[in-house]
Amino acid sequence: MSFQELILTYGYPMLFLGVLIESEAVLLIGVYLAQQGYFSLPIVIGVAALSSFLAAQFCFFVGHRYGATFLVKRPNWQLRFSRVQRLMNRFGIGLVLGFRVIYGLRGVIPAAIGLADYSRLVFIGLNAMGALLWAVAVGLAGSSFVHIAEHIFAKLSSHSTALILVLCGLSLCWGMYRFYRHLQREKSIIP
Repeated sequence: MSFQELILTYGYPMLFLGVLIESEAVLLIGVYLAQQGYFSLPIVIGVAALSSFLAAQFCFFVGHRYGATFLVKRPNWQLRFSRVQRLMNRFGIGLVLGFRVIYGLRGVIPAAIGLADYSRLVFIGLNAMGALLWAVAVGLAGSSFVHIAEHIFAKLSSHSTALILVLCGLSLCWGMYRFYRHLQREKSIIP
């Protein structure tokens, strides 16, 4: 059973769990299915926002409650925590609102914020706003992309469509390769 079939069979609860695990990818699948008439786009965005909010709250709680002992037992995480501290010093509230766009640190950032004795009430409010902004932005951007892609593919021949898909796939692979290399260089630079 494919992931799309799971979402169609189990609906919004599966979408909720999927966003907990895979964030944007599952949200975009939900947006696509909403465009096809299987889901409601506002509900997809709401479920994604709630899922993202609760995941970040859980990480914040774990960091707040168990962070110090967690770091003592895992010294290799100290580097990530130090990186998040530098980001907090540089961006402050902006980091709390926008950490969802920083791939690889989505769970670490709320945990580190909790470890840093950030106000729980302030984090709840900023986390709720950030989750809603993230879900609306990704959901509406995905909806627009799906609409534009459907419009373009409807006008193309099958050969043109295949060529465009291959080029997009190659471009995506190249971009992921470059991003991975950038991350590797950044890790080697950070002391």
